[in-house]
Amino acid sequence: MKQMKRYFSMGIILITLVSILFSLGCGSMPWKKNNEQPPPVELLDETKQATGNLPEGTTTLIPGSQRFKDVPLPDKVKEDFERSYVYESSTIQVGRMVYSIRADANDVAQFYVKECPKHGWKLDNVIQGNGIQLNYSKEGKKLQVNVFPQGIGRPKQLVLTLTPSE
Repeated sequence: MKQMKRYFSMGIILITLVSILFSLGCGSMPWKKNNEQPPPVELLDETKQATGNLPEGTTTLIPGSQRFKDVPLPDKVKEDFERSYVYESSTIQVGRMVYSIRADANDVAQFYVKECPKHGWKLDNVIQGNGIQLNYSKEGKKLQVNVFPQGIGRPKQLVLTLTPSE
């Protein structure tokens, strides 16, 4: 009986130590996560003037705003900065912007069907499967709009890919 109490006490101590070490050392714990967003992308002065993406006197993109003047963006999207990239110079615009959105996938697709022609985009084709893919083109550019479901109760993933057409 004495030996059993000693094993039980040692077990409790061991479990307590392991839990303490785990909670101190694990960087993925919710209280250890860094929720800060990276700074917005800095654009070249000539790119700002050429694209008109930013108001005069503004030097950085406003988080959640349109990355490209001619690529519409629905309301209430949240950009995933870790999965997005944008390259813009005076001669080229390339980007893959990843957003989460709570709207229905069909509503998001309809937004692009309605808004893209207003910005000069021509709908080339639509592919439906696990998600919805809309392919647009205009002189010198291609735009791919993908809307993916992420599961019940989770926001949809909106991926916009802008590339040169050649």
